[in-house]
Amino acid sequence: MSVPLPGSVSSEGHGRVGARPCQTATVARGRLRVYLGCAPGAGTTHAMLDEGARRARRGTRVVLAALDAGRPGLPAVDGLAGSVATDATGRIDVPAVLSLDPHVALVDRLAFQPAGGGEPHWQSVERLLAAGVDVVSTLDLGEIESLAAVVAGVAGVGADATVPDDFLRSAGQVQLVDITPDALRRRLAHGRIVPPERLDATMAHRYRADVLAALRQLSLTWMTERATAELEATRSRLSAPAGEARERVVVAISGRGSDASVRRAARLAAAPGASLVGVHVVAGDAEPGPSLERHRTLLTDLGGTYRELVADDVALALAEFAEAERATQVVVGRRDRSMDARSVTSRLIRRLHATDVHVVHDPVTRRPVRLATPARQPRPRRAVLAGWVLAVVAPVVLTALLTLARRHVAVGTALLADLCVVMVVAALGGLAPGLIASALGFVLTNWYLTPPLHTLNIRASQNVVALGVFVLITVVISVLVDRTMHRTREATLASAQAGALARSAATLVGSADPLPELLDQLRAAFALDAASVLQRDDANPAGWWPAHVSGEPALLSPDEGWSVDLAADGSLRLVISDNVLRPDQIDVLRGFADQLAVAMESRRLREDAAQADLLVEANALRAAMLQAVSHDFRTPLATIRAAATGLMQQGVDFDQADRLQLLGEIDASAERLDRMVGNLLDMTRLQAGAVELRLEAVALEEVVAAALAATPAGARRAQVDVPESLPLVRADAGLLERALANVISNAQAWSPADQPIRIEASRVGDGVSLVVVDQGPGIPVAQRQRIFEPFHRVGDRSHDAGAGLGLAIARGFLEAMGGSIHVEDTPGGGTTMVLSLLVDHRGEPGAGG
Repeated sequence: MSVPLPGSVSSEGHGRVGARPCQTATVARGRLRVYLGCAPGAGTTHAMLDEGARRARRGTRVVLAALDAGRPGLPAVDGLAGSVATDATGRIDVPAVLSLDPHVALVDRLAFQPAGGGEPHWQSVERLLAAGVDVVSTLDLGEIESLAAVVAGVAGVGADATVPDDFLRSAGQVQLVDITPDALRRRLAHGRIVPPERLDATMAHRYRADVLAALRQLSLTWMTERATAELEATRSRLSAPAGEARERVVVAISGRGSDASVRRAARLAAAPGASLVGVHVVAGDAEPGPSLERHRTLLTDLGGTYRELVADDVALALAEFAEAERATQVVVGRRDRSMDARSVTSRLIRRLHATDVHVVHDPVTRRPVRLATPARQPRPRRAVLAGWVLAVVAPVVLTALLTLARRHVAVGTALLADLCVVMVVAALGGLAPGLIASALGFVLTNWYLTPPLHTLNIRASQNVVALGVFVLITVVISVLVDRTMHRTREATLASAQAGALARSAATLVGSADPLPELLDQLRAAFALDAASVLQRDDANPAGWWPAHVSGEPALLSPDEGWSVDLAADGSLRLVISDNVLRPDQIDVLRGFADQLAVAMESRRLREDAAQADLLVEANALRAAMLQAVSHDFRTPLATIRAAATGLMQQGVDFDQADRLQLLGEIDASAERLDRMVGNLLDMTRLQAGAVELRLEAVALEEVVAAALAATPAGARRAQVDVPESLPLVRADAGLLERALANVISNAQAWSPADQPIRIEASRVGDGVSLVVVDQGPGIPVAQRQRIFEPFHRVGDRSHDAGAGLGLAIARGFLEAMGGSIHVEDTPGGGTTMVLSLLVDHRGEPGAGG
């Protein structure tokens, strides 16, 4: 709320001293400058006052029209022409401001709404602007009308009043007062934003580091969008092409290949204000790619929008869509490195002259090589088919061409041409097509080119020799070429085997658990339907336990397939489905088997190491527990023994006060022992994972009262503000009480005896935040995670601190119930424990229909 300032002027009964004379000419509208902050305390008021002081030093008449003087640490402004007091409701007295004939008016909190429904500050500012007065004002991000709901969802609290976006767009300048979340939290901790006694759970949540980071990012994004809009408006006035200032990225989605192009487009659209649109063109009756849905999901996860077009010409449809979207960049993927002039990518580049086109190489996913067997395809089907077609067609076409030039072509020349055809056919289709091409070439050459024509008779003896040699050579060449291609395939197969073993070795070295991946590579390499690694298990009725199973149907016994021993004693076996394997594949299979045996051994060693780590942790916990028992239990036990011994002594006459004091010490020490034993039992349950939850709707004020009753100091040293209007939380009442009691005991132990702790709760977003605030020495940032470890304490300055289990138990119980706990600074010094709990929506009005 705005408050009067010393030396202020009120509009009641004043004369218009220094008022501007009446003018018939139109008054030029004043200019508005707004300092925007992501949260209260960012420094907008300081920036406004500094700007007012700067203008006053230059001789400008500056008037302070409204200031929230309740904020700590505001600087004094020298050289002002005056200040105007607001009334009791905080309303700006516009006539009083104008009476001082200002050139600039300073108005703090542009969105402030006076009590009782008076004129908000932004409307008063509008009147000042209309009167020709420049205004400098301040505004929080959550007070912008279009962002109020978003900021409320992030910060957990909404603004009391907002400023319309239309009014804010009329501002001549909006300047962001940027500040890092850590710096803002330091200001809060030093009491420079609000006094420590005013810090509640809602404000503690609002100034969390992650919340402030989100608000800062939102403010930067809003400022970028505003600057972009202003630039586009300027370009529009200058007849420049609209949309050049903001990046608009369009990515073509084919549904095939990897997602490299989508991710590249997302990186290009990572700039503030940029937009990402993915488009898939359905061409005719073409089936969508197998990865279309995955690419679409990835696009939306990365913040893009998906569009789908139906067109026969993919390149033309993509170009027209990019032009309609005013795209600045277009991203397309290409699965091969060659780019034909008629390809979609080439045609798209030629069409989009003024748009950057990014061509992303989209490599085909590499898979383990499958080792072909003779029973399947010794040659590629297309090559064999091409060989048979050439064997039939090529001799006929060649003979027809040679017949046209029969006068100039000798029989020997024709036979050499046929020989070339046979070599090509044998290389493609193998021996059989080569022999067919040889026989067909012999018959056609004899019939059409060897005198006498159109008969199989041969007149000249040299032609008989030529044709005979032709047949012999073609047969030999067909056999040799077939063998050569067979050896080439064997070399390729050997290379594939070596590559498969190399990849499996790399998997063995680089994977944390290589067994599943090795088994999948084995199945892919040998085209197996299923494979399993079985371990002998006498407790299993079948005698075997599956260490890992890959493929269908699952092989759960060595009798269900072909097995290989992985251990010398036969206790570990690799079982594969009944596939026919060549002898050379057996060696590769045994290589895989050896690597699988190593993988199983590494798995066993990792399990042993994990078990050893558990034993080390258990021993460390046991040692810490013994240390706690020997150290922390000794003090209360010694107190009980000393007090009991004193009471039992004969001949010592204690008065009633001394007797009660000794009995009180016995009771307090016994209570402390009981609490420590309970903590040890709770920690044992947490370590063993034996915590049983009974989640139900719980009233937080009842749990707080029970937790206070269970602490040594009780409610004597606590100020509680837990409204009964809070929604019910979903928790285990007993565990929540124990956790909260530990947190309260810790706060009371470290807080000064004359300073009470504060317990406050409020709803934040979809949960409830409960804070326990103390004025103790505080916790260093480096120690804030370690304090939740068992038996860890920060220093020994508190005699009431226990064995260092309370906070560890509190975090364990809260996380088991779906909540959390973290540490923050208390303004003015101390520690604030923030407990976050889930709301039980079943107990809210309207829940459940």
